[in-house]
Amino acid sequence: MKLTNLTLCFALGAAALAAPAHAQDITLKASHNANADEPYGVGMRKMAEILGEKSGGVATIEVYDNATLGDEMESIQGTQIGTVDIAVTANSTLSNFVPDLSVFSLPFLFTDAAQMDRALSDPAVIKEIQTALDGQGFHLLAIFSAGTRHIMTKKPIETMEDMAGLKIRTMQNPAHVDAFTAFGANPTPLAYTELYGALETGVVDGAEAANTNFYSQKFYEVAPDWAVIGWLELVAPVIMGKAAFDALPEDVQTALDAAGMEAGKIQRKAYLDSDNARFADLEKVGVTITRPDDTPFREAAAAVQQKYLETDAQKTIFELLKSVE
Repeated sequence: MKLTNLTLCFALGAAALAAPAHAQDITLKASHNANADEPYGVGMRKMAEILGEKSGGVATIEVYDNATLGDEMESIQGTQIGTVDIAVTANSTLSNFVPDLSVFSLPFLFTDAAQMDRALSDPAVIKEIQTALDGQGFHLLAIFSAGTRHIMTKKPIETMEDMAGLKIRTMQNPAHVDAFTAFGANPTPLAYTELYGALETGVVDGAEAANTNFYSQKFYEVAPDWAVIGWLELVAPVIMGKAAFDALPEDVQTALDAAGMEAGKIQRKAYLDSDNARFADLEKVGVTITRPDDTPFREAAAAVQQKYLETDAQKTIFELLKSVE
């Protein structure tokens, strides 16, 4: 038989799940909000493939793309009530449920995408993140990348001094606002859907973004200068409800954890490769690319980091991430 929505099944009859893994087929429903061929979809399908191999075909994952099972908030809630088994979510959304994970919103948390990958492969780091999730009823399967963030403007940014007074659109995140204030800019939270028009009319002078959305949304038409600074590495945890995970046979748990960690590395590389490929596309459409010295930015960000390390768990996660070279 197929077992789906495992949280509900567990509540109705945990005994049914106590049978050996080979005695039943287990199908997990996974939700994410991107297209099937984008890095989230690539990562989840790789996780499904690896899980099938490691479980001897007993356990599989059905991947639902394009928010078919709900948006990120709904998918997280779905893992709690059993309508979704696995959810890929922006860390900013998950932090509403697990505040300790807001540490991932800090500027210059990582040296670069490669160091982030190494840190997120470290068992001690994963264990500490899992501890934070455990307390709120979630289980961590993987951490995907959601891109490296740079800065678009209407004039070239060669040094941090060039940021002085510029109105830069940021996400509505206090740490992000404080970071751009520290960089000398005038941070301006604004709805993403309003950004193109705001750049076109001069409501803002620039914004932070990743290569992919800078290119795909054609922001370069109204902000043709691109300062490659890597001020933020966005992450997207892949989670499951803890009760649902605990209800799985032990061998399937082991296979699923291993599949998640392997798929996470594959997805992070896929995102980095996709992101880097966009530089050539940006040059073709006439974007001016600069690479300012990031040292002053990092120094300015240090005080912001300390301001938002409020709990012991956040401080521990922060120090562990920084310790991985």
